[in-house]
Amino acid sequence: MELGARLRAFAGFVRRGSFSGAADELRISQPAVSKHIADIEHQLGVKLIERRSRALTAAGELLAAHVLRAEALLRQAAHGLAALREPMSGTLSLVAAGTPGTYVLPELAAAFQEKHPGVRLHFELATSTEVVNAVRSHRAELGVTGGFVAAPEIEAEPLIEDEIVIVGPPSFAGRRLSRDELEGLTWISREEGSATRVIADEALADLGIVPRRRLALPAWEAIKIAVRRSHGIAAFSRLALSEELAAGTLVIIPFVPWRVRRTFSLVRIRDAALTPAAELFLQMLREHRGPEFSSAYRAAGRP
Repeated sequence: MELGARLRAFAGFVRRGSFSGAADELRISQPAVSKHIADIEHQLGVKLIERRSRALTAAGELLAAHVLRAEALLRQAAHGLAALREPMSGTLSLVAAGTPGTYVLPELAAAFQEKHPGVRLHFELATSTEVVNAVRSHRAELGVTGGFVAAPEIEAEPLIEDEIVIVGPPSFAGRRLSRDELEGLTWISREEGSATRVIADEALADLGIVPRRRLALPAWEAIKIAVRRSHGIAAFSRLALSEELAAGTLVIIPFVPWRVRRTFSLVRIRDAALTPAAELFLQMLREHRGPEFSSAYRAAGRP
């Protein structure tokens, strides 16, 4: 039991990145978390955490890979055993990043709920970083993210390639902006943790473009309104723009060196058996992603 408490404290630290975060997650004191981890280090004879930087050592990374996967497998086993008693009941927790969660998955989630009314579907929107954290901490069984996933216990399955475009208000229609003009405009984006923001910022850096003004808003629809009202420009997934591009309320700003793509991925705990409800949702997602996503791209004006 004591070893289990120590390992849970270490796993909480790895997920949350701090002793205080682990204490909040486990509902114990911060000194207790610190002592549990120090006891593991003493028992194993290695240093797991650099106390000053809060970074894992090589030994800490190795232990984290095993502990997090073991913890995830145990949690998934508990979900699976509960599902065996009532195969198509219970709760399926799904968390998705803003773009796929808003513009791709809702229809599929509604179809799943109609087909399996006994399952309570808990569907949450988050940033890509929060999606991975939700799956790692077992708050969600499946997640859909828009960026690179690097976690030892997480398995990522590519779903669809997405294109990021620069958009502005209708007054920009037909205009080709210079590098200086792009730098002088306000760039509107989601908050930190958004995969679209990370990818767009990396593309800007690669092109040597340094926006002088930035504005972060909490939702894509809020960003659309701000751009439409000429408060700035934004980097958007083309999937999110079908209605606006068709109506002419937003326009794509062509910039020749800009060619940015990313992949939406489904994330889950590696090597863990899914509950029957999650398996059915995953099967439905795989069956529908080809034609469904292709039609979504056609509607967004992509050939």
